[in-house]
Amino acid sequence: MKKLLALLMSIIILNTSASASFAQEVIVPGDHYPPWRVIQEGNIYTGINTEITKYLLKKINLKAKYIHRPWKRCLSMMKGGSADLLPGLLKNKERASYMTFLEPPYKTKSTKAFYVLKGNSGRIKSYQDLTGKTIGVTLGSKFFPKFDNDTSLKKDFTQSEDKNFKKLLGNRVDAVIVTETVGDYIVHKNGYQDKIEKAGYKYDLPLAVYFAVSKKSPLVERIPELEEALSEMVESGHVQQVIDHFLDEHPVAK
Repeated sequence: MKKLLALLMSIIILNTSASASFAQEVIVPGDHYPPWRVIQEGNIYTGINTEITKYLLKKINLKAKYIHRPWKRCLSMMKGGSADLLPGLLKNKERASYMTFLEPPYKTKSTKAFYVLKGNSGRIKSYQDLTGKTIGVTLGSKFFPKFDNDTSLKKDFTQSEDKNFKKLLGNRVDAVIVTETVGDYIVHKNGYQDKIEKAGYKYDLPLAVYFAVSKKSPLVERIPELEEALSEMVESGHVQQVIDHFLDEHPVAK
């Protein structure tokens, strides 16, 4: 009997210890995707999504541990359960198979723009004009359903937006697709204004952007709390205030 009690006590202690450890650390992977995710020298994490994540977790007494990984690797971590929470996601069936998307979405519009070399904006005035052109795409990224599912387009995949813009400057791709705020940030940050411009066509219909929890994470038990906190942040205007604060500091499109 004493041995059984000792065993039960050990299990309780281990479970309590694991819960306490998890309560201190929610693994949030991310790549450099300014102004939404900004990774500065010394592993300092800032940006819109980082701030929103911090406030969201604070409301339920949790803290984030940020890990810098390429975007496709971030998704793999969520699928395998080595990461807990990920913001900045468009929802689709494949992602929903291994992540639970938190309601409500914290953003309902995410304009996708095509960037081309200066003087070429007229070459892409409609979706049909993408045919025959090589388009730089970041691995693992989703933009809008028609583009994502179009297997007839020539898509050149690489690990980051910065690399895509360098390919554009080197005439290795004809255009780069990226979220407009990110593209504008990269162009201005790197002084590409005299070399790169936006094409005439861009996708600016409503697109919901979500937080998601890995279905293999212990954080799934706290999804109701997360959704309640997120809903309050969206309805109060807190999320939009964070977005406006960062975008007002940079020459980017809202």
